[in-house]
Amino acid sequence: MATVSPDRNSSESVAESTDELSREIGLLGATAIGVGTMIAGGIFVLSGLAVANVGAAAAVSFGLAAIVASFTALTYAEFATIYTVDGGGYAYVAEVFDSEWSYLIGWLMILGYPASAAFYLASFVDWFARFLLPALSIGDVLPFWLPGVGVLALLIGVNLAGAEETGLFQLVVTGLKIALIGLFLYGGLQGFESTVVETSLSKNITQYGDIALTSGLVFITFFGFEAIATSEGEIKRPERTVPRAIFLSIGLVTVLYVLVVLVVVVAINDSAFLSFLAERTGLASTDTATRFLSENGEVAMARAAEYYLGDVGYYLFIVGALVSMISAANATILAGSRVKLAMARRDHLPNPVRRVDPQSGVPSTAVVVTGGLILVFFLSFTVLFGTAPGRTGQPEGIVLGLESLAHFADFLLLSGLIFVNVALIQSRRREPDRERRFRVPGVPWVPLVAIGSNLALLASLEAVSMMLGILAVIVGIVFWFGAFE
Repeated sequence: MATVSPDRNSSESVAESTDELSREIGLLGATAIGVGTMIAGGIFVLSGLAVANVGAAAAVSFGLAAIVASFTALTYAEFATIYTVDGGGYAYVAEVFDSEWSYLIGWLMILGYPASAAFYLASFVDWFARFLLPALSIGDVLPFWLPGVGVLALLIGVNLAGAEETGLFQLVVTGLKIALIGLFLYGGLQGFESTVVETSLSKNITQYGDIALTSGLVFITFFGFEAIATSEGEIKRPERTVPRAIFLSIGLVTVLYVLVVLVVVVAINDSAFLSFLAERTGLASTDTATRFLSENGEVAMARAAEYYLGDVGYYLFIVGALVSMISAANATILAGSRVKLAMARRDHLPNPVRRVDPQSGVPSTAVVVTGGLILVFFLSFTVLFGTAPGRTGQPEGIVLGLESLAHFADFLLLSGLIFVNVALIQSRRREPDRERRFRVPGVPWVPLVAIGSNLALLASLEAVSMMLGILAVIVGIVFWFGAFE
């Protein structure tokens, strides 16, 4: 097994190494990384699925997920003022415990990020096939998954170009998607009826198990705070910028999610909307339209946009949603590759992974490896064990798909967050007098609440995804002993 390098405890020594990254990302760029990761497949796909599951109580599910994320985000904010290097949660755990087993935390992250990016790409191909292919009259000429592979190749190219270019791309696209959601809310809130929301909430609020399951499903949408911390080595004045970006992004996204959920709830309970949907999709009646939405919740927001914004607004919304899913995958590639870089610096991955291209200033090998993992998860969940978008009937064999992919990513990422909170408790015990520009209040109780909340969400995930996650951990352990013994 690899030995611990003598300088492994020192973040300064990492910063002075020959594979140092340049700090090009400011507060807006860092916030855009967080918001760009959070507003994507989550708001456009999972909001509809959540409403289909628990109606207006989906707002409670998103709120619970945001609270759970915020507890751990506090831990990240404190660590960000101490260790100003790339790697996020993995780097924090490795600094505190300095153990070879910190490799396992990194393994969870380097699989969790690609799984998240694969979810965003799967959401992209789902919407592209459902909404754009018919409009373009392409039909079944192309395999439904091919555009996702093309987008992945494009994003790998963007990330190989340089951190500044990646950050600029993220900033521009994030601004566009916020404007897009604002347009959707402007159209939807004009017909807002509080009684519809109240009725739906009272009907579903006692479905505690479903609400918890939905919270676990949508947690992936709030994981952007980890993406910010993971890119800390490229953020200007990270000890100030990272905590601010973390809480700005969580606060903004939570408000947007709740508003979107309320608009979708009003829409799917509007008889005029159901009639409109039945007419546009060739369904027999409003009852059939209701069943369609319950079985295809991932398209509810798009259909509501079509109803509220008209044809022109609808296609603008679809294109904007697709671009936002691309930006979320882009931010996740950026973060996932930086975890691999941090692991290679600590000899937890092969040495070539730590190489930073002298011209672009990015860890090119880590970016390519991240892209390869994304491709594996994307094809596995959407092609090998998935179904074509809009397919009806019960397919034979093992079927995964969007929800299973989201749960799988959540399992990996939530498991890693538990150890980050444990690391904060240990850090306070080991170095109680260390200067910390931001301090989590109520340690160890707040981190313990975060750990308990993360465990509760883990317990709510679907069984198949949990088993796949456990299998991924076993593969990581076998890889470690096989490659580094």
